Amino acid sequence: MINERHNTREMEAKRPDIELIKGYLSGAGGDFEELYDRYKKLLYGYLNNMLPQQQSTVDDIFQQTWLKVIQKLPEYRCSNHFSAWMIRIGHNLVIDYFRRNKKNVNQLSLDDEDTPDFPDTDKQVWDSMDHSDFEHALGDALKTLQEEQREVFMLRHDKISFKEIAEIQKCSINTVLARMQYAVRNLKKNLAAWKTGM
Repeated sequence: MINERHNTREMEAKRPDIELIKGYLSGAGGDFEELYDRYKKLLYGYLNNMLPQQQSTVDDIFQQTWLKVIQKLPEYRCSNHFSAWMIRIGHNLVIDYFRRNKKNVNQLSLDDEDTPDFPDTDKQVWDSMDHSDFEHALGDALKTLQEEQREVFMLRHDKISFKEIAEIQKCSINTVLARMQYAVRNLKKNLAAWKTGM
């Protein structure tokens, strides 16, 4: 009996997002709770990285995002991954916040023609660090990145495809790749400087 219950829970956990969305729209409130539980950490992590050290703003935009998600769910089309669609809503609210606070949201734009040549992927700098040191150094290094670069890096870290990131940022894939290139290069530089100063 216990095994049966465990197997049922496992099967429910693997239900596709679109099934949960349809269930919620048909009146099954528990389906939305499952969707929320599945993606709350992803959204919260994304907002924290976009708005470092602005906890109350992150909390506010986190709630606004879920309210918009609920409002827009009837329009959701499964051609996009739900996570990318949700992040896009959060992204728009972050941009609105920057505009209201008169931050220059275009200061980070790069030309579409920027060549996305990735630097070599040697990991010497961070291979010799212990895990907690690396996490701390990476967190500090991420704060120094320009906002759009940090966003691309964090979305890729959360396994969002470059195509979906381009949709989120309303730019070409080439621009996204260039932003990723700059993010990786700047992170390597900052981590190397941090290690030298240890």
